[in-house]
Amino acid sequence: MRSIIYNTLIHSALPIVAGISWRKCRKAAQTEPRLEHCFAQKFGKLPAGIKQNGVLIHAVSLGETRSVLPLISELQNLYPDMPLTLTNGSVRGAKQLVKTLPAGIQYSFLPLDYPFAVKRFLKQLQPKVVVIIETEIWPNLIQACHDLNIPILLVNARLKRSSMQSYQKYGGQWLCDKLNQIETIACQFKADHDNFARLGVNTNKLQTIGNLKFDISISDQLRQQTNAWKAHHNGFIWVAASTHEDEEALMLEAHKKLLAKQPNAVLILVPRQADRFIEVEQSLLRETWHYEKRSDWQSLEQHTLRQTTQVVLADSVGEMLFWMGISDAAFIGGSMVNFGGHNILEPAAWQKPILSGPHYQNLEALYQVFIDENAIQICDTPEELASQLIALTDDKTNSKWGEIAFQTFEQNTGALQKVLSLLEPYLSITKTQ
Repeated sequence: MRSIIYNTLIHSALPIVAGISWRKCRKAAQTEPRLEHCFAQKFGKLPAGIKQNGVLIHAVSLGETRSVLPLISELQNLYPDMPLTLTNGSVRGAKQLVKTLPAGIQYSFLPLDYPFAVKRFLKQLQPKVVVIIETEIWPNLIQACHDLNIPILLVNARLKRSSMQSYQKYGGQWLCDKLNQIETIACQFKADHDNFARLGVNTNKLQTIGNLKFDISISDQLRQQTNAWKAHHNGFIWVAASTHEDEEALMLEAHKKLLAKQPNAVLILVPRQADRFIEVEQSLLRETWHYEKRSDWQSLEQHTLRQTTQVVLADSVGEMLFWMGISDAAFIGGSMVNFGGHNILEPAAWQKPILSGPHYQNLEALYQVFIDENAIQICDTPEELASQLIALTDDKTNSKWGEIAFQTFEQNTGALQKVLSLLEPYLSITKTQ
């Protein structure tokens, strides 16, 4: 019954969904980088010449896509003749992704979850295996893969208790049956494993392998870039990463209190959404902050800040690891407003002290790992954040907190190799020796 209700609802919404998709895709085809086949792909039609019988990896967001780049690289090394297709779901994410897509990777939108669209897509691509990152549950995609004997692996899977309860309420046994059609659900943490089990997923399908995002690799080139930048700057620098609406004001409030103790301190402000860069700059102008914009710099690592600079507006995309590398401490946004937090692993990989607000429910299991080890400092207010930042201007304290964060990070690496082991039985071609 729930299957009939689900498909009735999505087909009733088809004219609206198609209209919205058409407008977004038409705009995407008119601005750089151009996404020429967006609308056709949304309904399962792939371009001519697509290579079949490979691995399909779906990562809905840009952040999730970045987390699978090491996996893609390893698959290319191990299976050089194996077609690899990467899909995502958003036009904004696609535009950012195509600029940095590794050579030799096929790209497409994942079709909308209509039976005719997903069947057309799968019959054209004919993947050996489908890998879905985190918890993208599309019932018709799962059913179509099951009907065509295409195994699905849900990797880096996470399931909050609140989401599990919603699935129980609205999906019931139907949704549980869909999840049991998935070959393996590789969970990030034990809490995720337990929530899937409570939902009714067969425990023999569940594994706990860790988080792919822990397997962050910082290149020698990036380390050289950050070292070159830091050679010109001696003051305390902190980054507020992936901030949301109303959160920048709280960061600036904390920064004012820090400046009272450390007049040469600099805040690197990195809004989560690129379309808010202008809005954030206008707030800096209204409050007469001395600021610089990344977009005005000719060079990243060779730029020298003005002596009067108090804030750097990082109006750029894809440079978060650089900002983490040059900072002395990192606050993770989306946590002092009720969004639910963002990735805390990048500063940990750099051995930087990590600060967060109290709203981290979206990544509760990940945060709990760091909270249990005292590897992250939770600040409820801008005043508490300022107090922690002031404490971190002490080199000994800073080094201690950064080391604890890094040790916690290292203890939880290894998910990449476990995912490769899960995939190996489905890839029948010979590996590169």
